Amino acid sequence: MKDAIPFSVVIANKVRKGIRSGVPVKDIMGSIQKYQYAPASTTTFYKLYGGIISEEKADIVSRIGDVVVQQALDGDFKSQELYLRSKGGWSPTSTVNEVEQDVDPDTDESAIDSLMVLLGKSPDPEQGTPDYDAEEKNYG
Repeated sequence: MKDAIPFSVVIANKVRKGIRSGVPVKDIMGSIQKYQYAPASTTTFYKLYGGIISEEKADIVSRIGDVVVQQALDGDFKSQELYLRSKGGWSPTSTVNEVEQDVDPDTDESAIDSLMVLLGKSPDPEQGTPDYDAEEKNYG
């Protein structure tokens, strides 16, 4: 049976530096292959150095998050929007803008009347109700 690859402080330091710099894990793995005891498989790599990767990523997110939250609390609009989108479930497209309209009820048409006019049917002005079976008339 093959001997297990030991943990390497040199490789661990390279992993930390790479994660802090935003280097993708696959590129970090490729760059450490020149070192003795470098794991060739992703499984072994994560078994030996996965904890370091998680710690570094959590630290980065925490530090950036602290800055964004503080900026949001200080009134920075972009930071407020970012925080609300990512943590508050807010989306600018899900906001409802209600606008009051001053519509004269005498000139307001129902949706059905408007649709029927678009379909070429027009209301019968003498009856006061739409005549949907009538032929096309000039509706003015």
